[in-house]
Amino acid sequence: MCEWLDSARVLVSLIFLSAASVYDLKFREVPNSVWVAFTPIGLALTFASIALNGWNQTVILAWIVTAAVTIGLSVFLFYLGLFGGADAKALMCLAASMPTQPNLVVIKPVMEAYASISPPISTFNNAVLLASLLTIAISIRNLMDLAKCGGRIFDGLEDESVVKKAFIFLTGYRVHSRKLRSRGHHYIILEEFSRGEDGRIRRRLKMLKRLSGEENLGGESIPGEFDGEVWVTIGLPFIVFITFGFAASMLIGDLIFLLVNALF
Repeated sequence: MCEWLDSARVLVSLIFLSAASVYDLKFREVPNSVWVAFTPIGLALTFASIALNGWNQTVILAWIVTAAVTIGLSVFLFYLGLFGGADAKALMCLAASMPTQPNLVVIKPVMEAYASISPPISTFNNAVLLASLLTIAISIRNLMDLAKCGGRIFDGLEDESVVKKAFIFLTGYRVHSRKLRSRGHHYIILEEFSRGEDGRIRRRLKMLKRLSGEENLGGESIPGEFDGEVWVTIGLPFIVFITFGFAASMLIGDLIFLLVNALF
């Protein structure tokens, strides 16, 4: 009945997420104007869709639950430091514009088996899965680095635990301190530097870093006399993964559900 409205909601969501992705790729920051425009348009289309369907109580309840879960998850991950502010706002806007799976005949045969009742949650699951595939590329790079440096990839960090080293090996790689002192990069430093009583520089690995701008400033936290390789991770433009995750959610459904179903 309201397929054109569902099509409009999908199209509007893709347009705003794509625009946010461009900003995230170029600047690792998305202006609030994107979300200020996205939210009311998405809400208006959702309200119109619910109204034309006779204010179905099941749909309204699903929307409320979706909004509550999505906002709670976004805020939780943001305060844990695992989400940037723009990433959280993107999911919240999706909760406003796409609270339930659209009724689109064109793509239903493709997504029917794995469709999620909550597109924002399936979008999040898809984005996390797609981003996690980067660990393969990072691991290959580190294996090459390991061979190149004769196995001394954690030189100066020998006292760190095997678990911490394994986590860093999968999520980060080494960059020279000179590069980190320059401007215009998007690295997040995965080490902390301190000075012992003997005056020597001590280094520690940090597995989790908040996704705030201050870590991306570069080498200000690195002592001036230190000259060597430092473990970093790239400041991912996660909204790009959210955009692809949303597209996958619309065309296929929840990729994690699909993968688990295929395995078991």
